[in-house]
Amino acid sequence: MIQPPRPGDLMDLESQEAAAYLEAAPWVRIGFIVEGAPIVLPINVLLHEEAIYFRTSAGSKLGTAASSGRVVIQADGGDESTRIGWSVLVHGEATIVTDPRLEEKLFALPFEPWALPDDRPFWVEVSVRSMSGRRIVRD
Repeated sequence: MIQPPRPGDLMDLESQEAAAYLEAAPWVRIGFIVEGAPIVLPINVLLHEEAIYFRTSAGSKLGTAASSGRVVIQADGGDESTRIGWSVLVHGEATIVTDPRLEEKLFALPFEPWALPDDRPFWVEVSVRSMSGRRIVRD
């Protein structure tokens, strides 16, 4: 017999629910390795056709992430007063978008990075290998 969740239990998110949390998250981070050291930086993400996209500038460390491939994306959120929260973790492969048709589609979508958009003309695609998430139950 499966027990109902108790207040404070961690419950796994279904993949669609995890994607919805990720897409709505105001604070998302990308992690990758540069010269043998881990780097974690904030990004704004766009989910489109089962991939994750973000914009960046030439020569940035995020560009380094795209050229080196493997990345992790993490987002979380919650309410401190109610102690309700959630977390999503994505493992994937990053590449720079070079297809002009895809770039045109992405620029037409309702998405704008927080940092100066004109300074971030390049798109990076993260092909999702795995996405998982959990949330804390209180009711």
